[in-house]
Amino acid sequence: MTLGRFAAALGVVVGVATSACSIVFPAPAPMRTVAIGTGGHQTTRCLVVFLPGFGDSAESYDEHGFIDALSARSLPVDTVSTDASFGYYANRTILTRLQQDVILPARAKGYEQIWLVGTSMGGMGALLLANAEPSTFAGIYLVAPYLGSGEVLREIDRAGGVARWHPNGIEPGDDDRPVWRFLQHLTGDSGARPALYLGAGDTDKLHYGHALLAAALPPERVFRTSGGHDWQPWSILWAHFLDESDFRERCARPER
Repeated sequence: MTLGRFAAALGVVVGVATSACSIVFPAPAPMRTVAIGTGGHQTTRCLVVFLPGFGDSAESYDEHGFIDALSARSLPVDTVSTDASFGYYANRTILTRLQQDVILPARAKGYEQIWLVGTSMGGMGALLLANAEPSTFAGIYLVAPYLGSGEVLREIDRAGGVARWHPNGIEPGDDDRPVWRFLQHLTGDSGARPALYLGAGDTDKLHYGHALLAAALPPERVFRTSGGHDWQPWSILWAHFLDESDFRERCARPER
């Protein structure tokens, strides 16, 4: 998938050219991260890894209250917010940098569970990472995720949904169909790892993909609110996840 096709499919580039020749998107190595603990002096069992959307940064989750929401609920988890910008997707180093700069250090610290949270483009990043090493992660929360091109979404819809979809073939460079094959596995097996959750606003511009995925998930794994593709509904969806999902029970208990 070329840089131009990917940016256009995301639908989040406004007022800029998408030619690979006219714009350079940086992707420094190592990837910059911001680590924050919410557990105080308690031993934490779990790490939440945040992947930002297009145009956002490692600081965006803290700026929009996601870290404070954990602290307000006395959830003793550590967080790492990644600066996984569009450049890493464009030059196809997103997996390498996440694995080497985020996941390997997390494993070295001995966390019992690692959870991925991705907004918009970061949702696709979370799925690419989890598909590469599914046993590493306990759960994924996709918030208003970008889930692939309209061509692939229509293909799934015409097939009658995720469970009935069978791609004819996957060409080199096609990230969308392997991701949906992974989603097919996660939604088709109640015990599949990692556990998958979805949150989205009812007027989100990426609603088509969200509806296809929501139809394949148990109702208790889907969180909805009013609003479009921006941080106000995403913050509400994060609160819904923390208060209504089994995240606290599964991950955020302090050690006894």
